[in-house]
Amino acid sequence: MKDSRFRRMWLAGFVNDGMRWLEILATSVYVFQITGSALTVALVFLARMMPNMLLGSLTGALAERMNRKHMLLIGLMIQSVTTAILGLLAVIGVLEIWHIAVGGMVSGIVFTTEFPVRRNMLGEIAGMENVGTAMGLDSVTRNSTRVVGPAIGGFLVEFVGIEGAFFLASVLFLWSFILILPLPYKRMNVPDEGRNFLENLLDGFRYILSHRGIVATLLVTIVMNIWGFVYGAMLPAIGEGNLGLGAFLIGLLASAEGVGAMLGALLIALWGQQKYYRKYYLFGPVIFFVAILFFANSENLMFSMAILMVGGFGIAGFSTMHSTIAFIQSDPAMRGRVMGVISVAIGMGPIGMLHVGLLSSLFGAPAAVTIIGVEGLVALFFVYLLWPEVR
Repeated sequence: MKDSRFRRMWLAGFVNDGMRWLEILATSVYVFQITGSALTVALVFLARMMPNMLLGSLTGALAERMNRKHMLLIGLMIQSVTTAILGLLAVIGVLEIWHIAVGGMVSGIVFTTEFPVRRNMLGEIAGMENVGTAMGLDSVTRNSTRVVGPAIGGFLVEFVGIEGAFFLASVLFLWSFILILPLPYKRMNVPDEGRNFLENLLDGFRYILSHRGIVATLLVTIVMNIWGFVYGAMLPAIGEGNLGLGAFLIGLLASAEGVGAMLGALLIALWGQQKYYRKYYLFGPVIFFVAILFFANSENLMFSMAILMVGGFGIAGFSTMHSTIAFIQSDPAMRGRVMGVISVAIGMGPIGMLHVGLLSSLFGAPAAVTIIGVEGLVALFFVYLLWPEVR
């Protein structure tokens, strides 16, 4: 993409996602080291994920009425300040678990703007004829951060301290703010027909429910966020318990998933065909769930890294396509609201986080991941049977 606006949005996405994965890995390892409780790690994850479920649709409706660039800039500044405060609390030795949970919740609130704001802007800048390639390239970058972010986060926790992770995130969020500030942006004009905010929000839900293809897309997203991505909360416990790893090697283990996701997203961006988009979106999660079943029961580091790479390859099909399919299937006037409801679907993660946390407290982290892997495959099977639009 030669458009400088696209490059700026692309780089901002790289920084934002990289720091998100760095924070998630660093805080998860830190909380597990302090408490020794996989359930506590899951609860801290829950605080980060809860805003998507509660606020995602509201953010989507707001994005139709406000300047998206201004929303993006405000979010970046909030994240820079929040991570700086957490870093200072760590330096003076008063950082508590609840501070991390509150900081995660703030980051979660800002993340509700990712789909209706930044990725919507990215699609508008690219245009309909290039949206698949644009989202694919963005997915390559986003998935590459799953390699870099956890590795750096694990390194900083082990050799610098949790404050190093927070301060690095603060600086890079500020750099992203500076990158976006001069970007010229004018959103696509869509008629609002004089409706108020609540009417726009309800119209968005009615529109989505009338399109089975979009509903099917949302269902796969819900399955992945209730039963799939929540396995990450168990990764520190499995890494330390099954494999005997320290923070840095746990970060590298998490990065293996990112390597597979990056390679898969690159293949889709270069050679993916639109007629196969739905297949990538459905069968990618199938590959992922099978992979975490093997990972949960592995006691060998190299095999664990290899199987997580395979799982990451499956994630690529999902993560590349859920924005792309929703963007293609939606009317321009409804895209912000559709993207906002995708944020709500992503926000279903707290349900899964409570589920996996309770399972881990009863049966241990490996058994918990095994159970959610089986449940995820069963849920996808029912989506496949009942919503042929996803095939």
